[in-house]
Amino acid sequence: CLFDKTYPSETEPSSVFDLDSSNLRSGDHYVRVSWMGSRDSKRTKTVLQASKPVFDSDDMVFDVPHYGMEYKVEVVDANTDRPVGSCLLSAQGLLQWQRDDLLSSLDRLLLSFFHFREYSEPRRLRLELRKGVKDGFGLNFYNSAKLTEGSNEANSSMHAGEISGWIDLDLHLQEDRKLFYSLEPRRCPPKAEEEFDIALIQLHIARIGALVEDIQKLVSAYMYLVGWENDKLTGTALIIFVVFTLTFNMEYLGTLPIGVIVLYMVYLAYLRVNGRFKDRFISKEKDALIESEKKIEKNHSIHRPIGILEVGELRGKHLKTRELGLPGSFYATISYDPMRYADEHAKASLAKIDASSTCSHQIGSTISPGITSNPIWTNFQDSAELMRVRYLLPDDQTLGRHLSQNVEETSLKVMYPVLQPLTEDGEGIAPVDAVDGGQRSDVQLMPWESSYGAIVIQVRFSDVLGTLFDNVLGEVVVPVAKLAGSGRAVEGWFRLLDVGTTDFIPGDSTDETSEEAGTEPSVAKKGEEDKELPQIELPEIYLKAKFSPNFGDSSSDLESSKVICEELVRTASLSQGNGVGVIGSSLSTLNTVRTLGGTLQNQISFVVDMIEKARNAFNFSNPRITVLILLCLSVLWTVLALIPTRIVILIGGIAQFGATYYDKYMSPRKKKREVSSEDKKTDASDVGGNVFENMFLSIPTDEDLRRTYFWEARRVGEREREKYAMAKRQTRVEKLWKARWHGSLVMKEKKADANDTQNSSARSSWSWKGIFALIEGHRFIWWRSEKHFDTGESPLGQIFFAGHSGLAGLSPLDLRELTKEEIPSVVSIFGRGQQGQQKITMLAPSLELKDSLENAVLFASTDAKAD
Repeated sequence: CLFDKTYPSETEPSSVFDLDSSNLRSGDHYVRVSWMGSRDSKRTKTVLQASKPVFDSDDMVFDVPHYGMEYKVEVVDANTDRPVGSCLLSAQGLLQWQRDDLLSSLDRLLLSFFHFREYSEPRRLRLELRKGVKDGFGLNFYNSAKLTEGSNEANSSMHAGEISGWIDLDLHLQEDRKLFYSLEPRRCPPKAEEEFDIALIQLHIARIGALVEDIQKLVSAYMYLVGWENDKLTGTALIIFVVFTLTFNMEYLGTLPIGVIVLYMVYLAYLRVNGRFKDRFISKEKDALIESEKKIEKNHSIHRPIGILEVGELRGKHLKTRELGLPGSFYATISYDPMRYADEHAKASLAKIDASSTCSHQIGSTISPGITSNPIWTNFQDSAELMRVRYLLPDDQTLGRHLSQNVEETSLKVMYPVLQPLTEDGEGIAPVDAVDGGQRSDVQLMPWESSYGAIVIQVRFSDVLGTLFDNVLGEVVVPVAKLAGSGRAVEGWFRLLDVGTTDFIPGDSTDETSEEAGTEPSVAKKGEEDKELPQIELPEIYLKAKFSPNFGDSSSDLESSKVICEELVRTASLSQGNGVGVIGSSLSTLNTVRTLGGTLQNQISFVVDMIEKARNAFNFSNPRITVLILLCLSVLWTVLALIPTRIVILIGGIAQFGATYYDKYMSPRKKKREVSSEDKKTDASDVGGNVFENMFLSIPTDEDLRRTYFWEARRVGEREREKYAMAKRQTRVEKLWKARWHGSLVMKEKKADANDTQNSSARSSWSWKGIFALIEGHRFIWWRSEKHFDTGESPLGQIFFAGHSGLAGLSPLDLRELTKEEIPSVVSIFGRGQQGQQKITMLAPSLELKDSLENAVLFASTDAKAD
């Protein structure tokens, strides 16, 4: 089943599968299956002109070489040979789904534990087809970053993982029993090594951090038990410890650690049987979101006045490449670094009270004017963060109108809002009333003149290899503290210095007009220069920077401060996991980094995999392995309970020495067999393996389990986000946007594959699509969903109630296309849109909502119009 318009990635599968047929796309499609580590693929036949194609293909049989193997299933448009949607199937993920299904019934519990029960027939799976994911396997498929390339809609944006349909598969994955139940098992190959990738290194470091965090939680739990934070709990633990120590026979000390492990494994088995095994991986998304919301609340618990940074008229002089000293294609990036002038102590202190200060915030970048050493930058491209801030603020609000002034300017002029910094050293400015009406004594406002922040303007090469190498020529740093002084503005030429500098050095040039591109000095001046000694031409940047502190103090500006704070904290949280350092500036450096980095990456991955597999051997992620370990530990505990521990240790040590003595002095010598050339050609996977090693390799890692439950965790996180978003949305709509009306509707939209023919007005050429809309002043604005509004996405469209505008009646064509149930709830409005006069038709979910919308439209269209 293929959809004409995609649905958010966190949409519940049940709601997607039960959708009606109004949002289906038809066409010619086929299914293609590819696998990791190979360019080969298999495909089905093409099904023509169907929105629910049935691919009656022959069975596809794949030999899965190792437990890290992945297969990608794609539904491809035969006309364009581009995928409509795809889903990724991993060997560990499929095995985990089968284990979860087998453990869902108590009568199959023991059979599945001992691997006596397994799937003998293919199992029907219904999987979501996702669009916007990268073409690669593994981590690339689960990248949730927003894409720049989009859909066919001009005003909409595509997010990774959006659901474009679903597919039914008959699937059966069977493990080779000879790996575990054979006297001469073959060796199970380990997963293939990964290519060098910065994102993978960051992932492995995050996995190490998660292991350290688990250890810290264990230590914290122990300290809570003995730290008298809970007097009753600690007192009870003390009594039990004293009584147990005085009465327990230390000859049987070995039963204690084994008994604790066995009891904990029994508790984990209880969780596994009751379907709570995956809670640990799913709840991480929820816990991360709650922690993020706490940081945001802490940052805007007091009102932080807004300041406006303004940068304009950028141009360069003497900009040349390092190696050859030739003119190049240069562009400038502008960012705000809130802690450029802070020392390490100040950075650590600020990071605790202001989460938005932990990263540099990108404002945007200029467009290269071409190859020149004296560029004049007039075109500017806003960063995604600045665009979200603009879309979050209404245009008729004071700050929103101020930030939008530079959109229609012909010269470069950029404005960016910053929040007054915080401090906890007791020497700041007393804050105004907190958002909740109270006062915060632990945090104060830092004066603008003491700010650690700075405007950072970097000049970069715009070359082909710029994304791989360190392509920064230099940077100019303008301290906010200097701008916040008496002048509040700087203008002129400034020296281009090394990256990370804190110096702000004026340039040597004073005459601005003679430095423009293409201007030559006079003949007399040339003669004077010939008499002088040659001077080194240092790269410089001309700029104008201005700062406006404490911008606005109305109620809407108070709400604007909160919205900006949320966006800055969200950006800082995302940048902590996406930071990428630069690589060198030569091909040899790149090759060295790829070689050493790839080796280090795979070594870290191997160590972390081993640790996670060892831990997961005890938590029933692979029930067959865990039950075997549980039985062995139970037998060992019984032996230790009957025989003193030191006797058991003595017997074990004597057995070890006896075995080595027998092997050296009493066993017959084994003749060495010369290895023939034929034996050397034998595949390594056919050489005799070890049952225990194969069992260990079959245990999934935490990363395997995280990817298995990835989309389910996203849905849980989205439900938690919606709880926080509802209250924020209501406050923002009322106080910031001052909307007369807002709500969710469905809008009549033309399908992407519909053409302008005689049948273009038929019901099959359009469908109802959900939107979130509001009426602000004389504008009706709509977004794809509430989430798009909350996160600062650009609106899909807007209608101005100016001139001839207002409510529209249903035409005979509308009456013929709509059903009798839909007609009473339909609302049509018209006005001045982005392409001239525009009419839109919407369907309200209730008659009450329809009446309130019509009243708001009548009020906005009959009020004094802003023509």
